Amino acid sequence: MRVCSSFFFGLAIVTVVFAYPLDPANKHNSDPGSSLRIIHTNDIHAHYSPFNRVGNDCSDSDISKGNCFGGAARLVTTINKLCNEHPNSLLFDAGDQAQGTLFYTLGKFNTTIEVMNELKYDAMCIGNHEFDDGPDFLATFFEKINFPAICANIDTSGNANLAKVVKPYVIIDKHNLGVIGYITNTTGSISKAGPTISFSDAATAVNKYVKVLRQKGVKRIIAVSHNGYQQDMDVAANTHGLDLIVGGHSHTYLALNASEPGAGGLYPTAVTNLDGKATYVVQAKAWGEYVGYVDIAFNPDGSVASLTGMPIHMTQDIVEDPAMASNIAKWRKPFDAYGSTVVGSMAADVSNAGCKENECALGDLIADAMLWSQNQIEPTDVALINGGAIRAGLAAGPVKVKDLILVSPFNDALVSIKLSGKSIRNIITGVFDKKSVTNGRPVIGFVQISGARVKYRSDASPGQTIVSIEVGKNGTWSMLDDSKTYTVVTLGYVANGGDNIIDPPLSPPTLAALNVAIGDYLQQFSPATPAIDGRIKDTAK
Repeated sequence: MRVCSSFFFGLAIVTVVFAYPLDPANKHNSDPGSSLRIIHTNDIHAHYSPFNRVGNDCSDSDISKGNCFGGAARLVTTINKLCNEHPNSLLFDAGDQAQGTLFYTLGKFNTTIEVMNELKYDAMCIGNHEFDDGPDFLATFFEKINFPAICANIDTSGNANLAKVVKPYVIIDKHNLGVIGYITNTTGSISKAGPTISFSDAATAVNKYVKVLRQKGVKRIIAVSHNGYQQDMDVAANTHGLDLIVGGHSHTYLALNASEPGAGGLYPTAVTNLDGKATYVVQAKAWGEYVGYVDIAFNPDGSVASLTGMPIHMTQDIVEDPAMASNIAKWRKPFDAYGSTVVGSMAADVSNAGCKENECALGDLIADAMLWSQNQIEPTDVALINGGAIRAGLAAGPVKVKDLILVSPFNDALVSIKLSGKSIRNIITGVFDKKSVTNGRPVIGFVQISGARVKYRSDASPGQTIVSIEVGKNGTWSMLDDSKTYTVVTLGYVANGGDNIIDPPLSPPTLAALNVAIGDYLQQFSPATPAIDGRIKDTAK
């Protein structure tokens, strides 16, 4: 039984916000006394202190303007309040607690363990960034949390340490509830999961364990997923017996009104499953900026009779739990001084929003910094970075070391590689076709570039998307020459096959850390005024 703290502070929540109309013939078959409240978080990425709109630590100005969000202390207040309102409350996390701030960069899982155990999660699925220090290190984390880690579409038979602590599902006997975990099957190419484990199709794994759970007499079945919103809808449509998917990975904000600015869909999204019934999909953006919850009543066959709930915005109106706020302040002291050095300044706020889908101003700045940095060492033609490496924005005003670590928390290092023009063309084509030219596998990431300009057509068929690629400097451009060898600076992650952008892995020696290169650039060119300049242009628009 979940035990909630008896203390909560100043949070008012409207419990019944919407209700999905259901078949009237079923309404008398529901059992109102057996309803559950499912509370969920996802993609916290070590954001245990409050943050501003671009993901940096809150300044006095942010606080005075009400532009400060999230933090573990507000999670405690909100989750305790939600739990105290409903006697049958369960709390799940959809992965990626790891990586994103100095709490993880310097402290690894230490704060994560403290926060998650205090919140008394009932289960979590694995996120791809949980593997950032390898599967054996992840196993030690799972041994220290007081709740199960679940993932049904992972093969751990080659890793005894992880196999001991990861199971495909958990049964919560009190509520006759089965909870299946799953992760994106691209994890092998976007993480440091390594060769001892592998990942399979999520829907196939879910159907397998739905059958297992039904054979055990479990009728109520949900999933906790680190797979992405669109992909979760596909899983919902291609599986039997799931009532709810609690999702993560894509950082999607789902709203009660899907037309709300910034919303990626409806909270929750109803999908017709293979049984002809509804499977509901929810997600709560990222970083703990939102906490989601749904109240579910079930029919005798385990299907959903009614469902209500909402995403709750973790604004400054929610009073922080004082004990957790005190602990967070204590736990971050060792790295506050470490990150306080000013390296430059920004003329205005710049966000990382859109960097994984399109040219973005921050991506232009970072790629320019990479190219400038490497040109101090050797003549370099092109810089290329995967958009997923850019994890936060930069606020106007002074830029500190800790801000750059938020932008690039992975300890990524630059590498210099030699590529033919044809290889560069294949790489760029693969990014826009979302499929590698050389190995045929999906390309997971977008790229930000410097020293090159790309024109493409979003309405073209695969193989026809690229209109032109130019390479140049100082305002002089020429068409990419397939037969010429170019010097390219990128990240070690990309050069080693990350996101399947480059194939085969090249494994070159590493150079300066990315955040150091950005800092050196800002020291020379502050205040920085990044803006999209059309270096990646869709000619179909």
